[in-house]
Amino acid sequence: MQVGEIMHTDVKTASADDTFADVAKIMRSNGISSVVVLEGKKLEGIVTERDIVNLVAAGGDPHSVKVAHGMTRRDLTTVPPKTDIAEAAEIMASRNIRHLPVVDRAKVVGIISIRDMTRWAAEELAGGHEMPDIARSHKALQAASDLQKQRRKGA
Repeated sequence: MQVGEIMHTDVKTASADDTFADVAKIMRSNGISSVVVLEGKKLEGIVTERDIVNLVAAGGDPHSVKVAHGMTRRDLTTVPPKTDIAEAAEIMASRNIRHLPVVDRAKVVGIISIRDMTRWAAEELAGGHEMPDIARSHKALQAASDLQKQRRKGA
């Protein structure tokens, strides 16, 4: 199974000039926890719920602070759509990230979250398949478990 088969293709985006409040509204209205930041069609960063919490905790005003001043951009990790799900899960766990933009030819074509991986793994194992993909399912579930443990430790 490849990332491209379970990724979300309706990627919600913002620009670096949008405020954190603008992005929070996008998240709330779409029931998501990350928004990709583009400059034109080029990936510039990602804003997650954690970025918003960090901004507010540091005393920043989400209504006036631009996304450019607090989005995750350093070491931004992406994968191509043909990436194996187990490999993507390992990347997410090792980098302590819960959202992974999917890029093809320098264009964002989707996004996958650890929640997507967990849902896929659970369906794969419980779906009544004659030959469930146990190895990849295990890696996806292990990555979700590892991320949860890292969050509890405050990593």
